[in-house]
Amino acid sequence: MKEASNPIPAGRLQRAALNQKTYISKFRQVLARHGLSMASIAIICLLLPSIQSALLSSLDNLFRNPLKYLLWSLAVATIIFGFLEYTKREFDLRQLIWIGYLFMISAVEEIAFRLSLPLLITSDITGISFFWLGVFISNLLFATIHYFTLRWKLNACIFTFLGGMGFSRMLDATGDLTAVILLHWAITFVNTPSAPKSTAN
Repeated sequence: MKEASNPIPAGRLQRAALNQKTYISKFRQVLARHGLSMASIAIICLLLPSIQSALLSSLDNLFRNPLKYLLWSLAVATIIFGFLEYTKREFDLRQLIWIGYLFMISAVEEIAFRLSLPLLITSDITGISFFWLGVFISNLLFATIHYFTLRWKLNACIFTFLGGMGFSRMLDATGDLTAVILLHWAITFVNTPSAPKSTAN
């Protein structure tokens, strides 16, 4: 069935909507549909003592050498602002808030889907093969949430799943959640450098 004409053009990530109401064209829609969903999952996970312990352990490098991570954060910020300048995008308070939001969503997604859920899914099972089954399920859920909350296209969700698996591999290899969050932040910004903005009159 052919979808109805949409006065707001679908972006390269978002599926075309049947009507304007279901098209995500405002920052507050992203915050309400996606940001709050992801943050809620992370907060629920963090209520569990076992996850709190795992989080502290994964942030150990940050506590030991905060200056290094400050410099890495400044490097990511430099890339972000350089990208904005290079692409001649408008830079204002709205754009600054969007960049902050992307950092926040990177942090909560890593806490929820790379750290917490794989541990919770396999909490009663021992063995590395079962742990990676938890990683697989967690990242599949991660990609599926993007499909429904942000209405992303299927191919974008597949890349999201693969990217999530890559972040999981990085966390497993380094045990460094802060580094994974910073990389996630940079990649997410390049993927979605501007907040959704309606072009309808």
